Amino acid sequence: MKMKALNIALKLYEIAGPIFVSLKEEIKPAIAGAPSHQDIKKLTFTQLRILLAVEYGKNQVGKLARSAQVAQPAMSKIVDRLIRLNFLRRAPHPSDRRQIKLSLTPKGTAMTRRIRLRAAEKYVEAIQGLSLEEQRRLLDGITIVFEIIQKTRNQEI
Repeated sequence: MKMKALNIALKLYEIAGPIFVSLKEEIKPAIAGAPSHQDIKKLTFTQLRILLAVEYGKNQVGKLARSAQVAQPAMSKIVDRLIRLNFLRRAPHPSDRRQIKLSLTPKGTAMTRRIRLRAAEKYVEAIQGLSLEEQRRLLDGITIVFEIIQKTRNQEI
């Protein structure tokens, strides 16, 4: 029996919420003062989300503002702070001189890697408890989800 595509798509969003909340829960203690990398403590959760969005490909202030549903001047202030902290850099857009392209600095790349690792650690024990077959199925499912996200990525960037 073939499932309806909309039902499957809704299931994607059912897992997205808990993953996002989990990420937020794992990063929040670091910001509040738990032992962690010093640079995490300098950032708000919104700033961390912006770093992840830039890594994902939202490389212009306007795109970030629309994605976060904030005014462009407010997003410009957030981006300016991330640039001052050396997490982001600005560069001329390769095809449109009127636009500026944002990218992660090496420090920003290291931060996003650290964020993902810290959040992923929460799931390690549960994954280790799965059989090898279950781990393989989980990885196959994650691979398919990621491929779907990549296919739709150009529509939202």
